[in-house]
Amino acid sequence: MGNVVITDFLITLFSPVQPRRHRVIFGLLKRRLTVSTEYWGLRYQLLPIIGLLPQLEKNDFDEQIAQLIKQGLLIEQQPSSGQLLLTDKGVTFQQNYRQYHYQLKYIPLIIQPLANVRQFREAFWLANQIVSEVAYHNKHYYPLQIDFKTKKLVKNWYGQTDKKHLIDDWLTELTDFLKLLDQQTADQLVATWVGHQIPGRNSDQLDLPQSWTATDFYLWEIDLFSFWSQQLSQTNASSELKRLWELTQQQANLSPSVQLTCQQVHRGMSIETISKQRHLKIGTVREHLLTAAVWLSKADFPYELFLSASTIQYLEQHLTGNIDNWQFSDIRTSDNPNEFFIFRLYEIYLTKQGN
Repeated sequence: MGNVVITDFLITLFSPVQPRRHRVIFGLLKRRLTVSTEYWGLRYQLLPIIGLLPQLEKNDFDEQIAQLIKQGLLIEQQPSSGQLLLTDKGVTFQQNYRQYHYQLKYIPLIIQPLANVRQFREAFWLANQIVSEVAYHNKHYYPLQIDFKTKKLVKNWYGQTDKKHLIDDWLTELTDFLKLLDQQTADQLVATWVGHQIPGRNSDQLDLPQSWTATDFYLWEIDLFSFWSQQLSQTNASSELKRLWELTQQQANLSPSVQLTCQQVHRGMSIETISKQRHLKIGTVREHLLTAAVWLSKADFPYELFLSASTIQYLEQHLTGNIDNWQFSDIRTSDNPNEFFIFRLYEIYLTKQGN
């Protein structure tokens, strides 16, 4: 997806009523994350697109945003604020775009690291080619060129497979997944795969809608593999395909360090104790907790440890209206950084409640 013109697709990531920072949207697409970016990704309901376009360059992105503004599709809420709204013209353009281009079906509903999905896609491509060639007892073929790390992963996977049952089990696994798709989509997806004496078709050979671009094809394909990845995550059955998928699940929404912080908090350790024991800045521990609050369900995060009844009452009295418009200065009483932590955590808490 490097240097792909995605201007029209970007219009789907903006709203006519919620001003959105384009630098946040770039950070989400590129997977350049800060606690602030993750928070606003939550507020924009765009967390699932994190890492969707990892090859996106900042200059290209900024040029395309500038083009949307020049076309009158986006307007800055206030000069130099970086917060953009869809204009009426932009809303019409967005509606037309959605009518003629691919719309993500599964990614918006499934929050999983897209880096894992992409690696699963590449690992599957090569593994499927290998199984196909093995089925025809062909040892002389040119393997698909994928990144070295994934190629090594597939090689190790194949070395440990049950060769006696691999072909039949592989076919069964593929068939079970394809049955979940409509016939046309299943046929088109399979047609892209490389196999014995089958080169695999590219997008312009699949009878896809004529209005689709290279971006549409990429979104369509990564969306389907995201759905497949989710299906594999929910099955308890062991299979060679499931094992291949498991090998590609190397990234998590929460880093090991953040996960450890959560575990320690659940065990009753204070932020100060965690900071001293692990030689972390107190601010870093707070950031861990805010990141965890963004990603975990409301029931899985111990809000009660930080948001007492009296604190919530105070915040309710001083913060009203749209959460996106709240200012920390409205409730700040001192220079204690913990106050901002409580403020942001409360915003996340209410967002999780759907307010």
